[in-house]
Amino acid sequence: MFVLELIGAAAFAISGAMAAIKRKADIFGVVFLGVITALGGGVIRDVLIGQLPPKMFVSYAYLLASLLVSLIVFFDAYIRREKYFANKDKLSEINNIFDAAGLAVFTISGMNTAMGVSGNVILILTLGVITGVGGGMLRDMMTNTMPKVLRKRVYAVASLIGGALYYVLHLIGVNDILSAVIGMVTIFVLRVLATAYKWNLPSVKFD
Repeated sequence: MFVLELIGAAAFAISGAMAAIKRKADIFGVVFLGVITALGGGVIRDVLIGQLPPKMFVSYAYLLASLLVSLIVFFDAYIRREKYFANKDKLSEINNIFDAAGLAVFTISGMNTAMGVSGNVILILTLGVITGVGGGMLRDMMTNTMPKVLRKRVYAVASLIGGALYYVLHLIGVNDILSAVIGMVTIFVLRVLATAYKWNLPSVKFD
């Protein structure tokens, strides 16, 4: 799970850094938003369960991974800026892939952490979703965008469905690693399919 969390942190950091570049942030803004996107959900989770200081400030591996990946994204865009901005649509697709990967990993990671402090299924699922979507919500708010979780393509619902499946598999005694993988793959596939086929929940539309 530690390795998966590092991969998830890197994936979310890429997503946050790319969003910051799109908004024309400077190098500090790119790195800051990359780190917040990667680790913000985990900080919210840790504060809610009273795990202080949050893991972000204790295990520096997550912070270093997020910093490094954000810097790589910035310098890649800076060096190849013309090609970078000429391929906005393709970059948006890549960003969605990394966002889906981060959502999958951190939902299951958040649930694992919650299981260590409580057996309450509602709390476990809630903390899993918060860990998965919290960083993305902070990213969207900081870039003056309505958070995806509230408007776009079964974002939190994918987290909830995959998390619930993971919990059921864990409850009936399926191997922990296999349960986690199935839960993460479910979340990832739902997010990618929702993006590809533009699946959205019903909403009130005004002309």
